[in-house]
Amino acid sequence: MYIQKCVKGIVGDTSGSSGLTQSKAQEIIDQDHGIMSNWWRKEHQITPPMIADVLTRQNLDRHLHDYENFGDETPFISLASGSVERNTILQRNFAYSAIDTALQFATDDWTRPGALFFCWVATSNYPAVEVSNVAEAVRDLNIYQRWSPYQLEGEITAKVHIPSNQIERVEWWDPSHGHWGPQHTWSNPKYVEPDVLSNIRELF
Repeated sequence: MYIQKCVKGIVGDTSGSSGLTQSKAQEIIDQDHGIMSNWWRKEHQITPPMIADVLTRQNLDRHLHDYENFGDETPFISLASGSVERNTILQRNFAYSAIDTALQFATDDWTRPGALFFCWVATSNYPAVEVSNVAEAVRDLNIYQRWSPYQLEGEITAKVHIPSNQIERVEWWDPSHGHWGPQHTWSNPKYVEPDVLSNIRELF
C-alpha cells in the first residue's frame, strides 16, 4: 500500500440549484463533509453490509466504462493522479497532468465553473475492490491490465467517501473571469499530512 496525491474535479453550478457552488465547495472541508460518492448521496443512509454489496469488480468496471449509465449510483469516486503514454513509434513518453485532467472535467471543457479538490488516498498495490478504505490504481497497467480508452486520464478510484481531513485545499475555477487560474482557494485547517502513516507493523 502507498499514499497517492490526487485531484478531484467537480462540475460547478452557479445557478444555486442542486449543483456545486462556491459555498458548497467550501462546506465540504469547513463542515467536515468530505467527498461522498454518488451512491451514498442517493441512499442518504448506508450500512456496512450495503457497502460490502456494492464494492464489486463488476461495479468498478461499470464505473470505469459505463459511467453514463452508472454514474448516478456509483459507490466509486474518480480521482486524477496523472498518467504517462508510451509511444513506441516515436520512442517517447508523454505525461498527462492530473490537474489538467481534473480541470477539464470540473469546467466541462472550460465552459462552466467548477472546483478542484487536492487530496490523498491510501492506495493498494494489488486489486482490492472489496476493501473500502483503500483506493484502486486503475491507471497502473501492472495491476489492471485490461485495455481501457480512459487509461490516460490517470485515474485512481476511491470508494464510498473521502474524509475531509484528507483534503488539503479546494480551488474554485470560473472561465468567465477570462484568465487562467483559480478565483478562490480555501485551505483546510484540519488537513492531516499523510506522512503520519507508514508501512505495516506486525503484531508482537
